[in-house]
Amino acid sequence: MMSFDLYDKISQACCCVTVFLDEDKISEGTGFAFSENGDILTAAHVITARWPILPEDYKTPGLRIFCKFPGVPLIEYKVAFCGITLQVSGFTAPIQFDLAALVAKNPHSCAMPFLPTVVHPPKLGQRVLLAGYSDELELPYDFKKLLKPDMPGVSAFFEAMQKGFMADMTGPLIKHGHVGNLRRVAAVNTTTAERIECDVIYIDNSMHSGASGGPIVDENGDVVAIITKRSITSASQNRYPQLNVPSGCTIGLGLQPLLYLAQNNW
Repeated sequence: MMSFDLYDKISQACCCVTVFLDEDKISEGTGFAFSENGDILTAAHVITARWPILPEDYKTPGLRIFCKFPGVPLIEYKVAFCGITLQVSGFTAPIQFDLAALVAKNPHSCAMPFLPTVVHPPKLGQRVLLAGYSDELELPYDFKKLLKPDMPGVSAFFEAMQKGFMADMTGPLIKHGHVGNLRRVAAVNTTTAERIECDVIYIDNSMHSGASGGPIVDENGDVVAIITKRSITSASQNRYPQLNVPSGCTIGLGLQPLLYLAQNNW
């Protein structure tokens, strides 16, 4: 049985990630601390705001990344790595893994709450928790619409909300589900013998936009995967033959690519 303490631990270790290009906010998602230094794992597309991952998107000088943990001052981060790309012989485009790591621009003054990570997969049917700053979350009474714009402090409030202060107002949304499908995929470059393995995990509960990059946590409190996207299925009809809708499942990526990074001295 999942403990209340585990829910609280997950809530404290998750952060709201906001990404700006110069003065414009281009992306918003979720991350989680995986070390007491506050190093963060998230989905690569949260950083670049699009897919596939292009180096110029996360190396551009105007990019600024802010991470807000509940009850912790806003922290600016920088990219440690963003996406893992492997050219596979015979493929017309590289294979990419939707995983990124962030490190604080300035060291934290104290140890951060964090979630340990593991690279072994969960089992089919295993119960897991999913966490993230999904756009399902709303502030009570929708009071943002009730605030008078000319009142003192209102403009500062809205500016803070743009940089992830939803973390203080709501915390992440935590759901539970079960592993309904699990497959190990491998990408191999036959020229260089490079090989990356990764679990693709389907959870029978749906998280929505904003939760990308959030953790998928087992009953031991270990992160077994990150949320990458909603599963989409066809709802084709005569009038709308191309209609696709969310299936009700969440897709997660296992953390096996971290082994590849370790072998390559990341």
